[in-house]
Amino acid sequence: MSDFSSKFGGIFQKKSERPRIRPVRTWIDHLFDFAMLDFVLFGIGYAIWAYPSLPATIPTKFNGAGQVTSTGPAWTIFMLPAIGLVLCGGLRLIQRWPWISNTIISITKENAERQYQLINRLLGFCGAFVALLFLVIEISMVRGAGGNPSNLGMTMGLVAVFPWPLVLAWYFWQSFRAA
Repeated sequence: MSDFSSKFGGIFQKKSERPRIRPVRTWIDHLFDFAMLDFVLFGIGYAIWAYPSLPATIPTKFNGAGQVTSTGPAWTIFMLPAIGLVLCGGLRLIQRWPWISNTIISITKENAERQYQLINRLLGFCGAFVALLFLVIEISMVRGAGGNPSNLGMTMGLVAVFPWPLVLAWYFWQSFRAA
């Protein structure tokens, strides 16, 4: 096996052969967890608070200009917090067993702690950011149900897409440095 494939063959590495350690969590990991939990819980609370005042049908989809393109029953206001709870819970669960994650870098005893920290940091950011996006969409749905147009439009699309290449570039750069 060449040096390149032994170092950068994480995709082909048997996950059962990876070291099973839980990395030390830092303040930033706890911050991402706290933010994710806050956004999800606020979304649930907001849906409960807003539901009694919603009309029978509410906006469920918006176009780039912020105009309503689809509506649904009022109970769909609970869908985003429910999906967010399941998604963020799943991401948090994967953080508990980082050795099951797909990586480009082969995980060894020497680099496992750092690689697992990076995986957990990436998943923590993803959870917090997705929970925030779901919350903003939920607020837009309630505003749209009240007759207020969503002022997000293209801005929401850019905010939803822009951070991912930067975050993934950071993760890959850090991961390759720690290989």
